[in-house]
Amino acid sequence: MPTLGKNVEYAIHSLVYLIDTPNNSTITVRDLAQFQNISETYLAKAFTKLKKAGIVRSNIGIKGGYKLAKLASEITFLDIVLAVEGEISFFECNNIRDNCILMDKENLPWKKGNYCAIHLAMIETENKIKDSLREKKLQWVYDTMNKQYGSGMIDKSRNWFQRNVVDAKRS
Repeated sequence: MPTLGKNVEYAIHSLVYLIDTPNNSTITVRDLAQFQNISETYLAKAFTKLKKAGIVRSNIGIKGGYKLAKLASEITFLDIVLAVEGEISFFECNNIRDNCILMDKENLPWKKGNYCAIHLAMIETENKIKDSLREKKLQWVYDTMNKQYGSGMIDKSRNWFQRNVVDAKRS
């Protein structure tokens, strides 16, 4: 089964840290990458796609960086996956059933726009996965992290960005 790239994970984690960004400030990809000890190059590519999808917006210049373009409660995992990975399919039908020696090549049901049972099952599974990704919101990750680690972790993260990003831009 295909896997989603690490850019999806990088994007979701990074977007969580943008939730608490003060209204008048932004956070750079460099700062997000440094904070998480991840590749700035990969993260920059992901953020270019997130901006194009309208999930984040950016400012240029000294106060440049990113912030969420929508509320975290409006951003779904599916939005992020589609922005970073593009439209993905979990199954590629190779029409091997066309080669079956028992098939009437002139009257194959799938040649008339119908899917075979295997393809239908895969489409159904893919739709369930997408529905699940659609149900999970960025705010859910934030809330879950808060429950798992306590508000102290969120406060420490917020303080790190305040000290290393927001205050640095004022200097």
